[in-house]
Amino acid sequence: MSASNESWQDIREALNPYIRPREEAAYIRRVLALHLDSCVKDDSVRNPLALVESTRGVKLPKEARGVHEEYLKALSANISARAEHGRVLEDLDRATGARSTPAPAASDRLEEHLARIKLQKRKEKLQVLEKYLDLLCHKPVASPNFLDPEEVFMGSRALPSVPKEVVDGLAQRETTGKTDLKDLIDRLEKQVLRAKLLLKGEEQLLEDIKARSTVTPGKISESAKLRALNTTRDELINWIETELAKASGGEPNALDGNPEGSGSVAYDGAHVEGQLASIKEKYAQYLTSRKSLLQLVGQQPQPEIQPQTETQNLNSAAAVAPGPLPAPVDYLLTPYLEKLIAVAHEQKALIGQKSHLNIAIAKQLKDNCQALDHLAEESHLLPSYPMPGASKRKLGFGDALVAPESLDSSSRVKPWVFAADSAKIATLETVAEKIEEGQLALESTMKALNEIDLLLGRGPATRTSSHEAAGTNDDDIWLAEGEPPAKQGKSRKHAEKPSQASEVDDIWSILDGNLGLLRSENELS
Repeated sequence: MSASNESWQDIREALNPYIRPREEAAYIRRVLALHLDSCVKDDSVRNPLALVESTRGVKLPKEARGVHEEYLKALSANISARAEHGRVLEDLDRATGARSTPAPAASDRLEEHLARIKLQKRKEKLQVLEKYLDLLCHKPVASPNFLDPEEVFMGSRALPSVPKEVVDGLAQRETTGKTDLKDLIDRLEKQVLRAKLLLKGEEQLLEDIKARSTVTPGKISESAKLRALNTTRDELINWIETELAKASGGEPNALDGNPEGSGSVAYDGAHVEGQLASIKEKYAQYLTSRKSLLQLVGQQPQPEIQPQTETQNLNSAAAVAPGPLPAPVDYLLTPYLEKLIAVAHEQKALIGQKSHLNIAIAKQLKDNCQALDHLAEESHLLPSYPMPGASKRKLGFGDALVAPESLDSSSRVKPWVFAADSAKIATLETVAEKIEEGQLALESTMKALNEIDLLLGRGPATRTSSHEAAGTNDDDIWLAEGEPPAKQGKSRKHAEKPSQASEVDDIWSILDGNLGLLRSENELS
């Protein structure tokens, strides 16, 4: 039943895209009908294009050409053939009326037999499908633990562990890649300021403790100092041992599973014990030399006095007797040692800060160089204007692996500067050429305009005279309003003289001949 339900679900999922509700199907039909109506330009098509039994003849329009005409002819022939076939069948049925009754039964039995055969084949297919589905259900792939990594990799050899240096390097790369140079500088400045504030607070606390303490260095006994030195030595030895144990335990043991591992471990233990013994001896020598140095520094030089003869025995006895121990000067060296330790810590912090800044700057330079190389590969400007000294040979894969990585950003910027300058010079040259071409075109245009003016009789002298004549005419008109008629006639003659002179200069006046005399007579009359 589960297999049949699953097959039914598969069939439903396959047919879901083609099953629509009644309203949606009606809407699709309306959309298709509107689309068909829009495709038909006239109202000639009002009936369905395809009929089961068409009884109407097809009219062949006059504008039908090519494939359309052939299709309509074939359609009319098909309709006529179907009609004739129908008439023949009707005549045959009427002729054989009694013998036509058992035919439907035979056809029904044949259809039933065909349907039974189809159903039998479908049943066999479904049975085969159900059989193989049951077989697949019994396979181990169907179990939920088939893809369990523990069972899949059971019995296989374990992968080697990743070295600690690689993991630390990857973590450092991720952290340095995510941080920014500005953020690192701000963080370092904050750390330095915090360290300075803590140092000032500790110095103030030390001064307060010294001021409150009632014990002076001169009152401390030698036995107390000796106990303090022994305690300091023990603490220092314990600290060295713990650090060595951490260092030896942090290293990856590459000899696991080796039968000779126990011997190597024993050898390492003996080596560590020997190193510890040598360190203890050296530290004891250091303590003895330090004590002797402090005694020599603390001794005060005494003047040499010649002893008298009668007191020689007493002086020799006093020399044999042990004298008082010199006063230690540890309390004098302690502040200097503290300052030296503080200076050492500051130098260590500065060295770490410098190395961190160098790493960050190198990474930033590497990113900048990669960006410049990427831009140079995609640029169209650098190939157009290459530097004269730059080599055009491309490095192969082997050359890129062997060649050392250079972080010189200036050598990558120089081609851009040279290409920009070359492009600027080329642009200025192009602009100058275009300006020269424009000036030449302007001069040719001015020359053509001057020739046109000469042909039309509008030269430069003619223009100036026409303007002056217009000015005199205006003045004469305004002056003639208050003068007698004789003066008005003189002014008009005076105004007409320049125009006649200009007409004489006209090139078309050569073609007039003696028409000027007739014109003057007409003007006088």
